[in-house]
Amino acid sequence: MGLRDDKKRQQRREILEEAIALFRERGYDETRIQDVIDRVRISEATFFNYFPTKEALLEEYAIGSVEAYAQLLRVEVDDRTRTVAERIRDLLRIMATGLEQEEREFMAVVATRSRLFFGGKGGMFERKVLAQGLLARLFEEGQANGEIRPDADPELLAESLAGAYTFTIVNWLTCRWDDSGPLRPRLQQVAGVFLEGCRATTTAAVSARRRA
Repeated sequence: MGLRDDKKRQQRREILEEAIALFRERGYDETRIQDVIDRVRISEATFFNYFPTKEALLEEYAIGSVEAYAQLLRVEVDDRTRTVAERIRDLLRIMATGLEQEEREFMAVVATRSRLFFGGKGGMFERKVLAQGLLARLFEEGQANGEIRPDADPELLAESLAGAYTFTIVNWLTCRWDDSGPLRPRLQQVAGVFLEGCRATTTAAVSARRRA
């Protein structure tokens, strides 16, 4: 990569960061592309060279969020000092803490108007597949050590858990419930119910330990 490519990446990053700052300050619908252009002090042509639409800015932010989630999953997969259940609970706790520290109205826009949770193609789809594979690896490990019931496809378990926490997060962000308290207890409940449902029986756990 040369100096020219570095400058392009820096310019793209600056446009995105300033746009996201404006979305948080003014609201997504209230922010115009011209506002971003004025904030970054670039030409209209330069802006459209990097982002064809305002929606593309939101999508780029969503891709970054999926990448951060995948990185968090890598850390949990590599940590063999704790049980799989502990790591899954920790995963949801960190996710909830991060969202609680964000500007809630902005994250609701990201959740409902980008492909952060629903849909996706290209780079977004590839990153989601990677993240889902990492989550499935956690369940595979749990099955191997006797924590997780062995009769379920780990990919299906990963998909089911992701569906459960995604729906809870979106409901929380959009204030679906009358009581919209902190997200962390809600996601810990999701983790507890899910893990109890896929916990291995004593017989299965003993058999897994013997195989190991």
